[in-house]
Amino acid sequence: MSSVEPELPEYYQLGASLSLNLGTTNNPLSLRVLRAFTPFTMAQAILVEHDPGKDSSANLHLPETFLLKVYDPKFYSHRLPQGSSPARPWTLEAEMTAAAERQEENLGRDPDFEPWSQPDDDDAPGWEEWYYQNAELQYHAEVSAYGRLEVLQSTTVVRCYGTGLLQVPQRAFAPHALLLEFIPDVKTLDQVDPKVVPPNLIHSLLETTKEFGKLGVVHTDLNPGNILFSPSDHPLRAVIIDFGESGVREDETDEEWQEIVDQNRDPVWMRKRLQQFLGDMMPHEQATCSS
Repeated sequence: MSSVEPELPEYYQLGASLSLNLGTTNNPLSLRVLRAFTPFTMAQAILVEHDPGKDSSANLHLPETFLLKVYDPKFYSHRLPQGSSPARPWTLEAEMTAAAERQEENLGRDPDFEPWSQPDDDDAPGWEEWYYQNAELQYHAEVSAYGRLEVLQSTTVVRCYGTGLLQVPQRAFAPHALLLEFIPDVKTLDQVDPKVVPPNLIHSLLETTKEFGKLGVVHTDLNPGNILFSPSDHPLRAVIIDFGESGVREDETDEEWQEIVDQNRDPVWMRKRLQQFLGDMMPHEQATCSS
């Protein structure tokens, strides 16, 4: 492990308590950590349950356990040294300076802000702002995509139960979080045995990527790690996850949006991933279906 990679903080360790303020209601929700899925890359995936020692009316619409996806730039993997790029470890001082400048400019948390270019290497507050902006952009992309894909949730897309702000100690701001369906016993496309994946799941993945465009979403990041099968030894469900790099339709005309869909080629990329995965086992009618 690199010396600059943050250790798992106490509040993400087994049995730790988390406090979340839910969505627009700001109702507090008390949670207990069951597992942190490490290593963290962009957002942090934390399996949680309702804190059995605390009661809250906010629990009523949620399952007993679910996944908390937190967009905290402190753990952004880009901070690790990469090639000629130096390590950029998080510091509270730099984060507070960036937050103060943001407040002074009255920027708030507007999802339509203009992102910065990468700052100079020695600009620590500038990098904290850059990481903060990337986390905000990913959160808004993902929550917007789930809003458009509600009809696919609980089938080929996980269910999104809501959003919140995680109350993290000794920080300059509260990171955004999504409350997502947890699917146990999963394997990714590059982990599962192709012999145990039934043709109907392959078909469902191909059809889902076509539906994305019709519903106003382009995923843009259909790598094998974002395609899950459950249960792992005899899959009955295939799911596409991680919409942090996605785009959604706004005021584009039909022709403009179709051009965006065609350029991003989600169905084509899904078909290529599945062909690489299945090889000669790929059903012919699905291997040749149009995008």
